[in-house]
Amino acid sequence: MNLDSLTANIPGLGMIEFFSIVISAILIAVIVVIIKRTNYLGLRVERFRQIVLKTNLPRETAKKQWAVIEDHFYRGDENDLKIAVIEADKLLEEALRESAIRGSSLGERLKNLKPSQFPNLDQVWQAHRLRNDIVHEPTFKLKRDLAERAIKIYEDALKNFRLLD
Repeated sequence: MNLDSLTANIPGLGMIEFFSIVISAILIAVIVVIIKRTNYLGLRVERFRQIVLKTNLPRETAKKQWAVIEDHFYRGDENDLKIAVIEADKLLEEALRESAIRGSSLGERLKNLKPSQFPNLDQVWQAHRLRNDIVHEPTFKLKRDLAERAIKIYEDALKNFRLLD
């Protein structure tokens, strides 16, 4: 007894096969769209290149992110200045995390550093406090000179990690 003789006795099996193929195709398409939108494979390839191939990808990624930060800064309106400071803070936190500095936030990581490990530690604290003011005080007014000073501090800190030139 073979499979064809079994399926011949079951009416409507052809329709079931057809619908199962259509549903499977739809589900595969949904999975592909989700993978593409979340950049799941791109992140895995990037991580593979960082760890296994030991490429200079963290530096390239940092430079790209810094270019976006500078773009916000040079636009000059208050919201863009705030975004620039917040993003610079995030980039520094990521650099410290990648450097295996312990802590669940930038503040905790900065507490675990010594001034000998990080030359402009006090200045970074000031910039981080500014970022906290921006995030936690909705009516905070950020002036360009203050934002410029914070961005410069973050840039110097990232240069210490050799992520920026």
